[in-house]
Amino acid sequence: MNLHFRTGVPYGGFYTAVLCLSILATGCQDREVAMNIVSVKPYDDTTCSPIDDDGIFQSSGVVDLAIRQNYTANLQVHNNLVDIRTAKGFTESDARLSLNAIALRSAVLEYSTLDQLSTGIPTKRVLPLSGTVSEDTGLILGNFELFSPGVLQRIRNAEEFFSNDNGEVKPSRASVTILVRIRIKGQTLDGREAESNEFLYPVEVCNGCRVTYPAEMLVQRGGQLACSPPMAEEDVGTEKEVCSAILGTDDAFVDCQECQGLAVNSFARQLCQPPRTP
Repeated sequence: MNLHFRTGVPYGGFYTAVLCLSILATGCQDREVAMNIVSVKPYDDTTCSPIDDDGIFQSSGVVDLAIRQNYTANLQVHNNLVDIRTAKGFTESDARLSLNAIALRSAVLEYSTLDQLSTGIPTKRVLPLSGTVSEDTGLILGNFELFSPGVLQRIRNAEEFFSNDNGEVKPSRASVTILVRIRIKGQTLDGREAESNEFLYPVEVCNGCRVTYPAEMLVQRGGQLACSPPMAEEDVGTEKEVCSAILGTDDAFVDCQECQGLAVNSFARQLCQPPRTP
């Protein structure tokens, strides 16, 4: 089977190592795990729904602090427990029940920084979950919030994302990689505790890295290139619709005019303009 990777981060040696760790965590357990977090499914650009294709998944993520208030992902989860009725060959006349469906209860997220970051971020978050995964089947936890607005704001406040230009504080086009460790917990229908493998997912948190500067949108202003203001709606031609919920993440880039309307605040809006030359 051909596996297709889709991600906004270059797939280098580090990400290969992380992917291998995820596979090892899945396949080399010293105890049986009831569930597996199999992969992260990308969004369909137009429908905002997870892409339902076993051969397409993301190995890492990207979120742009200048544009996004949070970062969500679609987790593919599989119940490893078997349907006892099928396994034992029972029929309806046997009146046997299979109690291996798992009711999801919570997700545990742990964060570790792989680059220098001056402000601390929560090392652990516990999120409530709902839903049931039937025996030997899977589901996708859509729009699962890996980074909340509070977590991204704490990263946004780090000194690494600021620069001093002749006494004037400006946003810095910096980035840090944060490794998210995800584990899901639940309970079988007969009350047994059920837990998933630990899934590792690296996310690049950047400042302005998902903003593009098309030549036709740039003008000369004071000897520097500048992005012109957004055009009125009636002047905009027909272009491919892109899911607004993912703009500024992964492969969903925005142009500098869109950026001016999406920036999280006036300070971040400075990143909608091209980098200044000396």
